Amino acid sequence: MRYFEIDGKPCRALQFDRSLLGGNKDRMMTTNVFVRNIPKELKHSELEQKFAQFGNIKSLKVSLNNDHTSRGYGFIQFNDEEAAASAVQTLQSEKIMQALVFQPRDRRELRRLINNVYFKNLPNGMTESDVRKLFSDFGHIKSVLLLKNEIG
Repeated sequence: MRYFEIDGKPCRALQFDRSLLGGNKDRMMTTNVFVRNIPKELKHSELEQKFAQFGNIKSLKVSLNNDHTSRGYGFIQFNDEEAAASAVQTLQSEKIMQALVFQPRDRRELRRLINNVYFKNLPNGMTESDVRKLFSDFGHIKSVLLLKNEIG
């Protein structure tokens, strides 16, 4: 993963991975760990460094307020179930950065895990406003990022 800031706001980038799309929800639940009591000043890269001792991390997300400050909790998805189980077993009784088994409250919350939509081959003249209009019937759109390459 790569961490950076845009206008002083924390951002992260990770390589596209089809398995993060949520096609196997059971596997997502066994490889995800809920982490609470994350110090507000802790950077994403420092959190990744702490949890990398348990295994390879696919995705790491700290929940942020509207002003981009930490809410003090987040989610880490490991490559395999053993790494997630090890993190929970080791850190479940900690006061700071306590790791717990991820359990969505209900099916609607499980759907929230799948919050990115990737699409390609848009018409060259399509704008962010056009994309928002196209997808607005499917729910709230938090952000849109249009990337172009030498082809269009």
